[in-house]
Amino acid sequence: MSKFDCDKLLSLGEFISKEYVPKYFPGFSISIYEDNKESYYFQSEYLDKDQSRSFSKDTIFRIFSMTKPIVSTAAMQLYERGRFNLNDPVSKYIPEWNDIKVYKSGANGNFQIEEPKRDMQMTDLFTHTSGLTYGLQKQTPVDKEYVRIGIENVVDSRGPNGALSSNEIINLLSNIPLEFSAGDHYNYSLSIDILGFIIERISDISLEEYLSNNIFGPLGMIDTSFYLSAEKKDRFAPCYRWNIKKDSYEKLVNDKNSKIKDIDFFNKPACFSGGGGLLSTIEDYQKFGSELLNSKLDRNDLLVSKKTVDLMMSNHLPNNLDMTQLSKFPLAGEEYYRGVGYGLGGSIVVDPSANPNNSFKGDFGWGGAANTLFFVSPTNGFSVVFMTQVLESEETRRLSKDIRTIIRESLI
Repeated sequence: MSKFDCDKLLSLGEFISKEYVPKYFPGFSISIYEDNKESYYFQSEYLDKDQSRSFSKDTIFRIFSMTKPIVSTAAMQLYERGRFNLNDPVSKYIPEWNDIKVYKSGANGNFQIEEPKRDMQMTDLFTHTSGLTYGLQKQTPVDKEYVRIGIENVVDSRGPNGALSSNEIINLLSNIPLEFSAGDHYNYSLSIDILGFIIERISDISLEEYLSNNIFGPLGMIDTSFYLSAEKKDRFAPCYRWNIKKDSYEKLVNDKNSKIKDIDFFNKPACFSGGGGLLSTIEDYQKFGSELLNSKLDRNDLLVSKKTVDLMMSNHLPNNLDMTQLSKFPLAGEEYYRGVGYGLGGSIVVDPSANPNNSFKGDFGWGGAANTLFFVSPTNGFSVVFMTQVLESEETRRLSKDIRTIIRESLI
């Protein structure tokens, strides 16, 4: 039996359409699942700005960082099998990092290094407390060094001589100091990409093959992959980027101002980005979210056990701090991260009273760079997936709050 007042829930799609379409994105789809069944679904008519392509449940989206919860779950399967411990040093699996140093700001901005206070541990990768960074953040000399060697992000890593393999990325990073000693701060980063590389080393197969065998196959996620075959091209959603000067979105192109380029998803990449490389549909991702919720509610253990999901959906930031309290740098949209910690591969609401999103304690999820969104609410037994495709838009930060508010008001 649904926990929602269906009449109230009907206003969700209508509200988003009125407030956000077509001003902030050309269209969207959103679904809510309870007990592995769809309780609510809404889709806009058009996928594109030209209103020539329509939405469907099998439209394929770039989910970017919504890849992270999937890859983190895959890693926790190996944890369950005793293949690693959360307090293991990362250098146990990446010996190339045995002597990695930490950046220290010197006089007149000089680039200096020092020894880390402690080893980077596996937990640090899951929680972005590793000291790694993203080159696209462009805040420090360390970020700039990532850009210089061609690893702004792993989704489209391009070095001086072309695309980089996972081993090449690991070797390049061994020569760049960390932003800080592991555990000192939260800093969104390549951490889950590195976790994906470790999955490959532990399992002795590619990340693509591991996910196919252990996540996508068992769940029937037939349209989730790192690249597309030609026959799926017509189902691939167009992607836009927000132009702040024009106060509107425009077709994504390869230019120097775009943090994330128009990536070629029709060819197999040189390495598989566990932090942002997957494509998926709203139905496929709901299969993942619903099964994660099933484990949390002790209904099924197709992916991982309840004990493991309990561990994943706990705040692992030191001293139970939230992301704003532990972050090395001010977070964009910082108010929305108050009261939100970080579990093993996703955000976890620890103090709803401090968070403006009308979330419930224990809500777990994450979003993607193109304004996609996913979360599960164990307290209420539902999972939510939202899909659209507009990059770099700060205007839509309130979207998650609006979605959660209407959903909360619709609960019986």
